[in-house]
Parts: sequence; C-alpha cells; structure tokens
Amino acid sequence: MTALAMQTLAIVSLCAVSASGYAFSWDSPVKPFGTETNGRETMLITWKPVDDIQGVCEREYKRRRLSTFSYKVDACPFWNFTTRTCTIYTKKLPTMHDLGHEMRHCYQGNWH
Repeated sequence: MTALAMQTLAIVSLCAVSASGYAFSWDSPVKPFGTETNGRETMLITWKPVDDIQGVCEREYKRRRLSTFSYKVDACPFWNFTTRTCTIYTKKLPTMHDLGHEMRHCYQGNWH
C-alpha cells in the first residue's frame, strides 16, 4: 500500500469514528432516549425566536436567579412543571436539533 493510500485510509477511518461517536453522544440528534423521566405528559409550550439569543437567555437566567452561561448558547428553555408551561427561546434561524433539544428540557427538566 502506498503512503498516499495509507494516509487516505487513516483520514477516512478518523472521519468514520468521529461521525459514529457523535451519533451516540448524549446530545446526538439521532440517539433514542427514554421518556420515563418526563415531568408531565401535557405542556403548554411557547416558542420565541429572537435576534440576540445569548443576551435574552442571560437576562432571563439572571431574572430567575440562576447562574449565567459560561458558553455560547443557540437556545434556552424555561419550564415550570407545576403550571405545565415552558418557554423556548431560539435564534431566528434554529435547527430542528435546537428546537428538539430545548423541547426535551420542557418535558424532562435538566436532563443532561
């Protein structure tokens, strides 16, 4: 096998391992998850796309006396199992993964 063929094989192998690792990570959009930890079966969910997602999430967390983020966010949810309500804030152009991830928080709270 030539050096170029070995390098190509190594790169393809690394990409495959990397892709399969994501498919089974805790935040994978394709990994199935259980629903036994759902806080409620019925929720009123409000979705608010905003321009400054980082600022909106930081202000809302601060207002609720929660700790601030030490990382960039693409969305954030605020749920209340007692009132069965949840508000999801996303950037104006979210992905299905962004919305699905936050909706899971609405039903399962702080699941990760």
